Parts: sequence; structure tokens; C-alpha cells
Amino acid sequence: MELRYSIYQETFKIKAFELDTEGYAVLSVLANTMQEAAGVHAAKLGLSMQSLLDNQQTWILNRFSVKMLRYPRAGEHIRIETWPSSADRLFAYRDFELFDENNDMILAARTTWLILDINRRRPIPSPPEVIALGEENERFADIELDSRLPKIESDPEHSIRFPVRRSDLDVNRHVNNVKYLEMVLETLGEGEKATRPAYFDIQFKAESVYGDVLIAERHPRIGGKSILRVVRESDQKELCVAIAG
Repeated sequence: MELRYSIYQETFKIKAFELDTEGYAVLSVLANTMQEAAGVHAAKLGLSMQSLLDNQQTWILNRFSVKMLRYPRAGEHIRIETWPSSADRLFAYRDFELFDENNDMILAARTTWLILDINRRRPIPSPPEVIALGEENERFADIELDSRLPKIESDPEHSIRFPVRRSDLDVNRHVNNVKYLEMVLETLGEGEKATRPAYFDIQFKAESVYGDVLIAERHPRIGGKSILRVVRESDQKELCVAIAG
């Protein structure tokens, strides 16, 4: 395959059933749309989910970080741009920027991916073609990230119990990453800061499956940001950590 620096673009329309109670697109809808575009672009670059599955491998999202400039409303046509931004021995990085019909940016995001050996449930080294794509990048999304998310050592201020439903699972037969996003945001209650954070950063640490019971927690704020996580009830295994602000 001939590798070349590539940006994938598509336009999508915000639909009425994708809105929150105030008429804004919910973050989970935007996250799902970005991941769908990433999948389409990966397939065009010869790295589709199906090609990996045929080899008992799969893409796994490790981290999703987004800076929101504004949330779109119903009927708006949004242009998404995404591209492989870098790669190393284990991780592949993909950036996103979304624009409205006036060509004004509405969000910038960075995602971190790895390839999982399905049988061993262990990550494998990034293939040479993935590293090469990252090396060809000439652009990075307009977002500043902390090097790592905080280690949570405090007791939760609030928690919500979530038995895993079949509808929470994806093709990898584990809870889909966007479901964790929805769970932790639910702990924030009501109001604009809770339903439409200006900044959101989540790292996924372990899998959960049908039959598990998950606990979404909100911990004391650090630096003005809400500290969130999801643990498995049976063994208190930490499945993801997030910050929102």
C-alpha cells in the first residue's frame, strides 16, 4: 500500500433525536460520529476493523480528549476532518476538528488507539504501516492535553449503579467506550457544565462484559475540573478515569 498524508472529510446533519433537553447535540453523539468517520478513513487506508478481525485483532480506543467551542443544534450541517496524527511502538493517535457551515471550528479532539490480540486480550505492537502514517502527519488538532489523568485516591461524592445491558456492548463483545462516557457524565447531575462540558478527557483501562454491574463515581474536583471514573462492582476494578470541566 502506498502511504500518504491524508485527511478524511465528511459532512453530517444534527438530527432531532440526537439532542439534549436544551436542544443541543449530546457529546456521545459527536463521539460516535467521530469514531464512525475514523473507521471509514482507516478502511480507506487499508486498516479497517474487518481486516483486523479477520486476523483475530481489533482496534481499541484507549483515550478520548475533546475541547468544545460550542455544541451544535438540530439541523446544522457539520463538517468533520480527521487524520492519523502520530504513532509509536504501541499507540496510534488520530486527531479531529469539526466545523460548522460558516467554517468556524466547534470542537477539536485527539484520540489514542491500540490494536488488541483478541485471543490473548493483549495489545500488539503498532504495524509499520500505522507508524508510517503517523510519521507523515503535517497537522495537529488545536487542543492541549495533560500528559496523564489524575490517580483517584479520594472517596466518591456521588455514585450511580449501572447493570450492563446487551445494548451497551459493541462488536468486540464488551461495553462500548461511549457508554462509559455517558455513565460518568450522568454523575454530574444537571446544568450546562454537567450536560455540555467545555472539556472532556477519558482514558479506558479495562474491559467489562454483559452481566457485570458498573459503578460510575464523581470525586472531589481538582483544579476546577470534575474527577470521574467507572469501577466494576464485583472486584472494584477501575475501568476508566475521566475529567470534565
